[in-house]
Amino acid sequence: MNIVIFGSLFLLLINEYLIYYAVLWSCSWPSDTENKLRVMMLADTHLLGSRLGHWWDKLRREWQMHRSFQSAINLFHPQVIFFLGDVFDEGKWCSGEEFEYYIRRFNSLFYVPQEIRIEVVAGNHDIGFHYAVTPYLRKRFETAFNKKGVDLISIEGNHFVLVNSVAMEGDECRMCTSAERELRKLGKAFRCLKENSNCKEAQELFIDSYSPPILLQHYPLFRESDKICEGSDVALGDEKLVKFREKWDCLSREATELLLHEIQPRFVFSGHTHHGCNVTHLANISEWSVASFSWRNRNDPNFLLLTISPKSIDINKCFLPKESTVIYIYEFGIVLILFIEAWQVINKYLEKYKKSA
Repeated sequence: MNIVIFGSLFLLLINEYLIYYAVLWSCSWPSDTENKLRVMMLADTHLLGSRLGHWWDKLRREWQMHRSFQSAINLFHPQVIFFLGDVFDEGKWCSGEEFEYYIRRFNSLFYVPQEIRIEVVAGNHDIGFHYAVTPYLRKRFETAFNKKGVDLISIEGNHFVLVNSVAMEGDECRMCTSAERELRKLGKAFRCLKENSNCKEAQELFIDSYSPPILLQHYPLFRESDKICEGSDVALGDEKLVKFREKWDCLSREATELLLHEIQPRFVFSGHTHHGCNVTHLANISEWSVASFSWRNRNDPNFLLLTISPKSIDINKCFLPKESTVIYIYEFGIVLILFIEAWQVINKYLEKYKKSA
């Protein structure tokens, strides 16, 4: 019986704690971090809610994300962490009370020391698709994470433009009009600062030095499908060939052109599809779609580590333990424990038989 107890505890220790460090140990920052901003980027955590989330599914997948995240924090010590939307699965329809519970769970699962900064972009599961967004749903998310339709965050000379993709519908609704106005204001400031270091528009936004901004959002920029994607975690098989619906699976052509023209980013990061994708827009603007961080959406979740300076961006993709690997270890471990226990029981009976004979 001792072998069953101690073997089971050891199996739990390996699969529920040590494996995260063992797998992430092979990952590292993509370049020397001296004089560069250390950034961690992840997407689509989809914390489950009360309607669609089975308690075991919620417990299993949230523990996986919690241990993955905390192990990464302990190993890599990023300065800034960006969540690229859909942090919640049922933020689009949950009650105010449940939303407050969502926020507490988010802060608990993704706890960081005070010196690490967390920034969150809105996704369609957080506030709803455009047709379903209400001022109440949008406002409570923006209040919880201190966000607007378009936000500028400047850190160590690097400028990040965070965009609410749902507000890029272009139908002149109040949310979209406000976001587009902020976007054009930012674009004007960056173009002015590029030509004149004493630009008044930039000073009003507290932009003290120019470097091409980095665009962060939930929806990818327009692409016809994932067929053009590159990377080790792209969609596979028929899923890769499915045509994207504008304003649902990706931004519209018009919204994409607006963002690229106004922001003129040096790099774009997005989520939403749950798959990785590396594409190029307008010949020289790279976009990385970040795969989901959760086992619920893929067998091999991952996140990005970036070292960023005003003149460079280096990226490394870090994979988490595969859910299938954890299952195999449990299966092998349980069979091994039962085999050893059975062997000991058989030997005990054989010894008794020999003595009685």
